[in-house]
Amino acid sequence: MEALLDAAMEIALAAQNGQVQQVDLPIPEEYLRVPTDELLEIRDTRSKGKGFFARSEISPGTMLMVTKPVAMAFDWEDDTIEVDVPEDEDMEDEDGEGGEEDEPRLNEVLLIRILEKIRNDPGIWDQSLSMLFPRDADDLASLPAWVVKEDDVFEKVESVMQELQKLPGMAETTKEISRRLPHIIRYNILSVETCPELLSYPELALKNLSAIGLYTKASFFNHSRYPNCHRFAIGDVMFFVSNQQILAGDEVCISYIEHDILQESAYRRNLMLSMNFSDAGEGEEVDPPNQEEDGPQYPVVDPDLQNELMGMDPFERLNSIDQLMGQATGKKPPSEAMNQDDDDDDIMGTSGIGWFQCDVHNLRILRAITLEGLGKTKDALEAWEECVHFAETKLPPLDENSVVLRVQAALCAYSGGDQVKARQHAKSALRTHDLVFGGGVSRFRRRLQTDFQLNFRPQMPSDPVVELWPLV
Repeated sequence: MEALLDAAMEIALAAQNGQVQQVDLPIPEEYLRVPTDELLEIRDTRSKGKGFFARSEISPGTMLMVTKPVAMAFDWEDDTIEVDVPEDEDMEDEDGEGGEEDEPRLNEVLLIRILEKIRNDPGIWDQSLSMLFPRDADDLASLPAWVVKEDDVFEKVESVMQELQKLPGMAETTKEISRRLPHIIRYNILSVETCPELLSYPELALKNLSAIGLYTKASFFNHSRYPNCHRFAIGDVMFFVSNQQILAGDEVCISYIEHDILQESAYRRNLMLSMNFSDAGEGEEVDPPNQEEDGPQYPVVDPDLQNELMGMDPFERLNSIDQLMGQATGKKPPSEAMNQDDDDDDIMGTSGIGWFQCDVHNLRILRAITLEGLGKTKDALEAWEECVHFAETKLPPLDENSVVLRVQAALCAYSGGDQVKARQHAKSALRTHDLVFGGGVSRFRRRLQTDFQLNFRPQMPSDPVVELWPLV
């Protein structure tokens, strides 16, 4: 895995310098024999079609699948399609009051890319893609239309379709592909990011590998609010690991949305999913019908706001964070936060109380960083431990975010001279990391090396990494 990380970083750095390379990393030899078919079987569920179920009891930290995508589309490709929306007064939405929303542009990039793959190897459709949802006319009839409004995209799709039709025996199959493939992409793609949990991620070149991908076999992992399987990616290689004990016959599910959204209401979860379907696992209780709610419909503390806060003087930042924290938890009126007037609050979508829980969590992280920078190590450690508590009580088990937060709590305690707490947090971080990623302390130090180097705390007299996570 270390070599895979190095290769991913090399490609990411090249992309950062404008040298775009194909992302096609090999599955490491140690994962080539993951016994997926011995661990999982595909069955029909009551409400979500086909899904994976455990053949026998599975222990926490078991590698269930390592797989590669049919194709990917990267964030930096989002602007490659020029927007040229034709007027169409006859197009109506579900309420009869206007046109359908545009399909996300990366979905369209991915559609063209997969069509070209099928053109070069028609067996991809028959042997894998045709098995994915939606599988029949009834499935298709229940789905909103896929609307492509950019002329150049439409023309490219039509061009490849015409080439497909000319292939021997592909005339009827091409019609099926044209009806089903756009929806297969819409309902089966996964987001792909390398090490996004790291606090250093925004500054890492690895963000250039952020993408969406269609992973055929992995598409049978259904979504659940309480996932018992965790996924992570390195480049285009996707890993799936059990995060808890799974009994024989249990459905094995992942989360299609960020884990820190899973504790929100069904209404907010479905907004983030961008599709309205049950996110209960097999046998789980289904939430009541979604109803619109007051307050923001999407997280407020986004990267732009975080960057704005981090650009402030530390004392001003701490004051602003505390005011925003009060607003997020409903303890202060919205107009008091950051001296914003009512118009500013409406623009941010924060005129009501009750922000997302992840907003409060991200503010706590910023507060802990700020307190450490100001030399208030004791208060900072309390803030880090609040963040750890959120990750280990609100997020799914063995979540990699808890590893990152435990690392920062360990470094903070070490900086403040509390060796007992430092070693407790260090031990917990390594234990969780080893269950998810394996590789012991050497892999742990390789994956977390950029977070170890964050410079928001005072210089320490000795190297805490060597002291807290010795190689021997």
